[in-house]
Amino acid sequence: MEKRKETVPFTELEKSDLKGITSNLFTVPGHEDMVIRKSFVNVSNEDAPEMTIHQKAEYLRNKAVEFKKIVDRLGIRMAKTDYIIGTDPKMNRPALFGVTERIDGKSLEETTLLDKDLVEKVDTLYSKIIIDLINSYKKELYFWCDPQNSQFVYGKTEKDSKQDIYLVDVDPDILNWKDVAMESKEHLFWNRLTCILFEMEEAEGKTGEKGFRFKKAREAIDNAKTELFNMI
Repeated sequence: MEKRKETVPFTELEKSDLKGITSNLFTVPGHEDMVIRKSFVNVSNEDAPEMTIHQKAEYLRNKAVEFKKIVDRLGIRMAKTDYIIGTDPKMNRPALFGVTERIDGKSLEETTLLDKDLVEKVDTLYSKIIIDLINSYKKELYFWCDPQNSQFVYGKTEKDSKQDIYLVDVDPDILNWKDVAMESKEHLFWNRLTCILFEMEEAEGKTGEKGFRFKKAREAIDNAKTELFNMI
């Protein structure tokens, strides 16, 4: 297998005008269709302690393969992302760059009011997330631990003719139910479902209708509770 070239000509980085969950978002002059997130390594975490910069890049790429399977199950669009090793132009030290396709639009967290079409899309989105949580639990598959409104952007790429919901998480938190201790699985399931419900309720509050509740997503929650109780 040909060795992957781990260099990138990021000699000029400019602060991106996009808002993200971190402040390390940049663009490269002349390549405004890309968004760059910069991080320094070595890193230490529970998944892979004391990884080198090359190991971290490969770790993220391998994780992206498993995450793509989750995204395909959910049937949602995801911004194209890769992880490249380069040198920070200001600090002159090795850095890992997450290079992501730019989506022009607003995240669901930033959006103050969901229009009728977007309400239907977000309802469907959360129903699929909940259904996948219960299905992954039953089949002991990888699942997405932290879906949040900040990770979904309603917008379009420069090639799109209309807007859609895009997932823009470049470093997703995923876990395989097989790796969760048996005595912790039920607690973790309810914990994740509660976190999804929190994000969903935030989105429901942006419809402009007092007391509004998503139909599909609420039905999915009820079904998830019933299925889990039947499995206990």
